[in-house]
Amino acid sequence: MHYRNSNRQTWTWTVVCSCLSMWAASQTWGFEEGKPGVGLNGLLPAYAPPGLTEDDFNQFTDSIDDSWKDWSRETAGFVKDLYEGSHPTLADQQAAVQRVKVKVNTLEKALSDPRYSSISSQLKMLYGRLNPAVRLAEAMLNTLSMEPAEARQQRMQPAFAELQKAVDHLQADLAQYSNSTEWVRWSEINSLKGLKADDPAALETVAKVKAKLEAREGYSPVIKDFISREPFLQLEDALAAVLSASNEKGTFDATQLRESYAHLLDVLTQYQAQPTAELEADLRKTLDELRAKSPDGGVAVADALGSEYMNYNLRIVVSEGLVNRFFEETRTERSEIRERVMEANVYGYQCTEVTTKLDLVPNSLSASFALNLSGVIRSNANGYAPQATVHTVGYHTFNASKKVLFDGQNFYLENSRVSARANNQTVGATTKFSHVPILGRVANSIAIREANSRSPQTNAMAVQRIKEQVSTQLEKEAGEQFANASKQLQTKTYGPLRKYNLYPDVMTLSTTDSEMRFSSRLMDPDEIAGSTSAPIASLPANGMVAQVHESLLSHAFDRLGLNGKTMTEDEVRVLLESRLTEILGRPVEIPKPQNAAPEAEQQANTFVFDEKDPVRFTIDNGVVTLFIRAGLKRANGDDIPTQIISVPFTPTLQGDKILLTRGNVGVKPVVRPPNVTAQVARAQVMRQKIQTALPEQTVNAVFEVEQKGKVIKLAIVDLTAQGGWLVLALK
Repeated sequence: MHYRNSNRQTWTWTVVCSCLSMWAASQTWGFEEGKPGVGLNGLLPAYAPPGLTEDDFNQFTDSIDDSWKDWSRETAGFVKDLYEGSHPTLADQQAAVQRVKVKVNTLEKALSDPRYSSISSQLKMLYGRLNPAVRLAEAMLNTLSMEPAEARQQRMQPAFAELQKAVDHLQADLAQYSNSTEWVRWSEINSLKGLKADDPAALETVAKVKAKLEAREGYSPVIKDFISREPFLQLEDALAAVLSASNEKGTFDATQLRESYAHLLDVLTQYQAQPTAELEADLRKTLDELRAKSPDGGVAVADALGSEYMNYNLRIVVSEGLVNRFFEETRTERSEIRERVMEANVYGYQCTEVTTKLDLVPNSLSASFALNLSGVIRSNANGYAPQATVHTVGYHTFNASKKVLFDGQNFYLENSRVSARANNQTVGATTKFSHVPILGRVANSIAIREANSRSPQTNAMAVQRIKEQVSTQLEKEAGEQFANASKQLQTKTYGPLRKYNLYPDVMTLSTTDSEMRFSSRLMDPDEIAGSTSAPIASLPANGMVAQVHESLLSHAFDRLGLNGKTMTEDEVRVLLESRLTEILGRPVEIPKPQNAAPEAEQQANTFVFDEKDPVRFTIDNGVVTLFIRAGLKRANGDDIPTQIISVPFTPTLQGDKILLTRGNVGVKPVVRPPNVTAQVARAQVMRQKIQTALPEQTVNAVFEVEQKGKVIKLAIVDLTAQGGWLVLALK
């Protein structure tokens, strides 16, 4: 009897413990393979999203050359299988994702291969659709199957990346001080440089340097002030972020994580169908929640989304040739010579011809360039000494270089380097015996010979004098010009941008030996921005390429202040003119449409812009679409409630003009009206109003830019509107 009870108790405890174990396993963020809800099951859409459907791939296959058709058909099958196929286990899902990822890698290689330049636009379009989808799927799958140790490494990687940026910034800052070596040693920059999350001694080094900086109150006032500057404070923050990321996290609720992923995918689907500010805010909020719910701190998903939805939304590449069209100049200066050389007083004149050019210097962190001066000095002078008067002509050359670094805020100038060569030739002489026959010629020859014997000395003195004069002048002029440039940049360029909340939250500059690159992002905490997959455009030798993302246009118009305003077409145009005039620092005039409605008619039918998303832009398939959320306030009292109006424009380059062809204007209500007939009439009124305010038009593709007194004509030679980007090539 006792034995049977013991068996029953053992069996009961076994069942209870098994149930508890299964319950506990279901609450962790690991998943058993083969069960419903494993990995991506139930998260990904049941069918491939728009842009990746069978029909989309069929169109791509028909448009691409024969060498890519088989690849396209196979890729279409892999994509369909990823969304519609059965993948009960994590291994099955990883294999499905990997098959598509291999195809994405093929696209990446082809896009960097000049052999495929003729089809690069088609490949880029497909890459822009396929890469974000597979990256996000892979990120979610990896996070859902991640081990704790791997999750910790993933959490720490972004913090270490930011630490390296802070170290580079501090090192560049210290380089301007004479005792930089001592400060580099004190701050242990060489130990911090290159640290990675998997380095066993990394956290110990980080904690050690952080403790040094935190102890600043115990240092002398001079040292305390020095290490309280921004570069050191940024380093201290980066060190703290690394230590924070290294802390162990608690357990993660897989169910909540999957719910957040499902919501994220739903928001993305809605946003891709119809972007709104509300969906942008929801996307950012969901991403913040994922950082708290994910075992890796949301790093994998944030990286996948960041590259496509929070990247730069303005990129500009300028060729060295175009920079020098503005910067290069040759000037000629004449001056008197009045100086003492050895025992002679020298008088005469000289003519200096100087050519100034800018040479770009490779730098991945800032814009670097060298101011290069090359000059020729021609002189004609007489040297008066007690024994003789010597007539000398000179032909001297010099080269000077001054390296400049620009970080987007300030210019940093290095000391000038000057080299020179002097060549003085004595071409005549007179002495007190010059008027005496025979003896005079002999005396003159002796004077010339004596002067020529001293040529090495006089040339050396001339070289030293030229180097001193050129260096002094270059230091003075460059210092004044770049100090003024920094001031003008802050007051006349950045000032208006900050005033209207148009100043970018991220800005980077870099240079190669032939290009200067500028990238920026305009994005608030509840907004999203650009992507990495901008269409490719060739950079003209004496030109530039500008890539403008639809998010930049939408955010800029959102800051225009139309939200909730009641305005006529003319009032909107005047507002745009005044805002652009202030931002650009020059008069801007927007032509009034030829068939614009009279002022009285505009006043009788004024736009009432919505509080949210009054104006947005989308760019795709060669079309720039303007979305307006507005109603009409009418003098007859028959007001029209807020409508969503879509106005598609197809920009086409035709010679020196850009033709903006307007497509069909769409009108739909924000709130479904009870009377469909009334809505049809309202839509017609709004459509006619918009067609009058925004007609088809032709704009100049050639315009003038003035800089430093020079006027340069720039012509748009290529135009692409694809994948959220408007890309212009100018020369």
